[in-house]
Amino acid sequence: MITFDLTVINSLALLLIVVVSALMGFLVRQHQLAGKNRRINELENEMMQAHAELLETQKEFCELEMRIKDLTSPVISMKQASKEEGGQKEQMPDRKGLHSDRSNRTA
Repeated sequence: MITFDLTVINSLALLLIVVVSALMGFLVRQHQLAGKNRRINELENEMMQAHAELLETQKEFCELEMRIKDLTSPVISMKQASKEEGGQKEQMPDRKGLHSDRSNRTA
């Protein structure tokens, strides 16, 4: 018959090994959780900043929309635009001469 010899020193060594292993596992897991919590906080801050930017943009859009509603007509006619420019017109070169000299063949 096989006998298992268990002494007090072996049982204390086994208990010490179990306690140290549990402590090491606890510390490693604590470090992992701290890293994950830090990453979660960074992501939350990033999302809060993104939402703040969206709200700011929405506020600017609403202000612009209110200014447009205050105008009598949101369409600016071309006659008004030319009067505002001072009536200066740029003379475009005559393009008839350019088109008549071209060949119509592609090959």
